[in-house]
Amino acid sequence: MRRNQRRLFQKKKPQGESGLMSLQITSMADIFTILLVFLLKGISTDALAIAPSAGTRLPLGHNSTTIPDTALQVELGEAGILIEKEFVAGYRDFEGALSKRLEVERKKQDLIASKNDAVKNDGQVLILSDSKVPFSTLKRVLKALSAYGYSDVKFAVVRP
Repeated sequence: MRRNQRRLFQKKKPQGESGLMSLQITSMADIFTILLVFLLKGISTDALAIAPSAGTRLPLGHNSTTIPDTALQVELGEAGILIEKEFVAGYRDFEGALSKRLEVERKKQDLIASKNDAVKNDGQVLILSDSKVPFSTLKRVLKALSAYGYSDVKFAVVRP
């Protein structure tokens, strides 16, 4: 009985084949090439020319995403808050002045996006924050940004 079971479960080799098989790596090479391109594109480090104002020292960190070129640039420096390199307010009671300026910037971006189909108004912000700025101040700035639809926030850091 065991002999019959062995015969039933044994793989039968077709007659005339030697059992050798050639390996075709063309499709595997294509897959590895696609993966390589995807990883290189995803891990690319953008060296965007960001020039913080004098005295602003960006914190150390690693770049993990690409830096958008069209993002609104908000800088939290020694003197106060700058938007697109223009001084907005100092750190004492800045919410009103910041809100007015963000409203102007949002209207400007909406107007540009309505006139030019290639430009997207996606609410991207690049924050250049001095390493000495308290987190409570940063939190208030982020709250003001989110109130005006700026939800995609990226922080600029210096590579160690």
